[in-house]
Amino acid sequence: MGVAGLWDVLKPAGVVRSLTDLAIKDGFQANPDKKRGFRLGIDASIWFFHAEYGREGENPVLRTLFFRCATLMHTTFLPLFVFDGPKRPDFKRGKKINKAGNALIPGMKNIVEAFGFEWRMAPGEAEAELAYLNRIGIIDGVLSDDVDNFLFGAKTVLRNSSNTLSGNRANPILNSAGKDDKNHSRIFKMEDITNHPDIRLTQGGLILIGLMSGGDYQQGGLMRCGVTTAAALARCGFGDTLYEAAMNLERDVLLDFLVMWREELKQELKTNSKGEIGRKQAALAKSIPDTFPNIDVLLSYVKPITSQTMGRESNNVKITWGKEPDVAKLAGVCEMYFEWGYKEAIMKRFRTVMWHSVVLRILRRAVLDLDERGGGRRSGGSKASNGSKVGKAHCGTPSKMIAKHFASLELASPSKVYISGSESEEEDEHRLIIKIHSAREHPSTDGLPEYRLEVAPKQLVELAESGIEGRRAAEGPDEWASEGEDDDDGSKKKGKKEPVDPESHLRLWMPACMVKLVEPGLVRDFEDKQEQKRLKKVKKSTKGAASTGDKDKSTSRRGLPSKPASTDYQEENDPFTSSARPEVRPKVKAKSKPNAALPGRSQQVADDDDELPQFIAPRARKIILKKVAPRNEPPPKAVADDELGEYDPHLILNLAPTCTTRSLSTKSMGSSAADIPPLNHSKPGIRDLTKKKNSAPSTATGLKSFFATTKSSMITTGKTALAKPTQNLILGRQNPASLHGTTKAMPIRL
Repeated sequence: MGVAGLWDVLKPAGVVRSLTDLAIKDGFQANPDKKRGFRLGIDASIWFFHAEYGREGENPVLRTLFFRCATLMHTTFLPLFVFDGPKRPDFKRGKKINKAGNALIPGMKNIVEAFGFEWRMAPGEAEAELAYLNRIGIIDGVLSDDVDNFLFGAKTVLRNSSNTLSGNRANPILNSAGKDDKNHSRIFKMEDITNHPDIRLTQGGLILIGLMSGGDYQQGGLMRCGVTTAAALARCGFGDTLYEAAMNLERDVLLDFLVMWREELKQELKTNSKGEIGRKQAALAKSIPDTFPNIDVLLSYVKPITSQTMGRESNNVKITWGKEPDVAKLAGVCEMYFEWGYKEAIMKRFRTVMWHSVVLRILRRAVLDLDERGGGRRSGGSKASNGSKVGKAHCGTPSKMIAKHFASLELASPSKVYISGSESEEEDEHRLIIKIHSAREHPSTDGLPEYRLEVAPKQLVELAESGIEGRRAAEGPDEWASEGEDDDDGSKKKGKKEPVDPESHLRLWMPACMVKLVEPGLVRDFEDKQEQKRLKKVKKSTKGAASTGDKDKSTSRRGLPSKPASTDYQEENDPFTSSARPEVRPKVKAKSKPNAALPGRSQQVADDDDELPQFIAPRARKIILKKVAPRNEPPPKAVADDELGEYDPHLILNLAPTCTTRSLSTKSMGSSAADIPPLNHSKPGIRDLTKKKNSAPSTATGLKSFFATTKSSMITTGKTALAKPTQNLILGRQNPASLHGTTKAMPIRL
């Protein structure tokens, strides 16, 4: 409906947004006019038009309207339904308008009133009245798929997101997760349309597009003129000048103005002087008749019939936005119009469709009461019905609040209904909100923080049952039991099940900003539990890390490396290198008393002796150096036979069984150090640990004293020939052979 193809032109200015996020942030939190809701105008005639496609049930049109209203109440929208009035145009969209009114209007009004929505009768067209109310700030936006709302002067339009409307099924609006949650819509604002670089259209420009390409009042438009060409002429300013003239000039003067205006329009089509059209269109310029534009159609857009033009602005004060859904009346409407209007079916429907919306409205009403009391300050703290201490800022709910605002019928035995934190502790079983189970930020609400509440609907069930008169009964004993229950995510659980107890608790997602105001005690309890869980996880992870460290230390004590050791020590200090990793022995820390240099050794050598290599057997280590502080470098590696180079014989100890550990000394070599040929060793300053007091003299001479005489061969390393055991030496491990009397020798680097 409206101007064909104009939505495509305006699409770049549309912002995809969750309806829940819009209602909460721009309505409840922004709090326009202190109503705690987003005031939304709806053209009832459009709803009737789409509801006529319903084919199910006893009253399919009213049934469709009922469930659409239930969906609309799922968030903090404050709807205003506007019905067409008697002064609307006689012809629209090429058809004569029946002004008698729709026969379903009385039933629709009953449903709207039961939901607590506002409604009014427009003097003329509903969409023109809605645009006027939006322009003066009575409503915050218009829910419609008719683009003509902008032509009448609307400021904000929520394009109807239903997949059954305007071809939306083929192009659904997806959320940030790429899913069609049926809760997102494109929001269009006039300021965005005007300022967008690819659009740059004003209300006058949109009216010009409607006149040239065709609209509801003149479907034909101009021959050979489409939306693109009309939009280009609108950017040239022809729409703005036309709108200003129609607003300010009398009808006779306006006719004279149109003659001059039309000639300028033709000239632009011929020359394209402003470069907006793209090419010259002389043929279109010649085809424009002298009667263009139709002055009546122009004035229908510029000066439509509204309550303002009729002098009925006082009707606006009748819109109070103070009504709430009447649970008892809703049940009575279902019993009156629908074939499932018996007690069991109504309770089942209300549990899956209505209770979420009713609880949301109860929270909103509690916040309104808090606002009226000036922030909910009390003379001292009170105790909530759940036993928790409530501070001064706690809202709570006065007794009988729900019965007062959400039911028009008095219960036979009225009982108080409480939100947590009410005035009495004796009604714990009647509390509406029990606890908070979890929190989330879901893509369906654009990440709006929400709490999942456990709700006890007992009082709501009592209110609904009070409105049922019992005029209908189930057609069969198992009719309702055969239907599955809706899951929390909206999916249907298939299979035959027993009816759910209508008073059993259910869990509902509610905006966190509302819950924090109404139920601060429950929010604190929930956040405390979450913090405890977080600390428990941190403690567990810390304990796990400590256990891993203890395990590494235990592994080290058993002689197994907990992590790969650095190779700096081998590269800098050890001439023995090998690709094999030696077994690491635990280091022995030295006492605080400094070590004295051994006889015959320089002080520099003694200072360098902070630790012994870890491959020395513990017994030998204890005897040779008792007070040696280990370095923090890793141990050296073994070396292959062909990698041996030139070595100082003073660095090698013979641990053969014929020589005990106590008898290790330079005398066991059979000659002094001077008798040994000097080697060109690149590592000076290495201590000689072979000298010991009371060492037994050895009769062995030469280099033979360094190695065992059995199972050995000779290797030549440069200038010096050294004995080489036939069995490969693995350094870095304790050598059992040196301690248990075997005949194998082991060279050791100190």
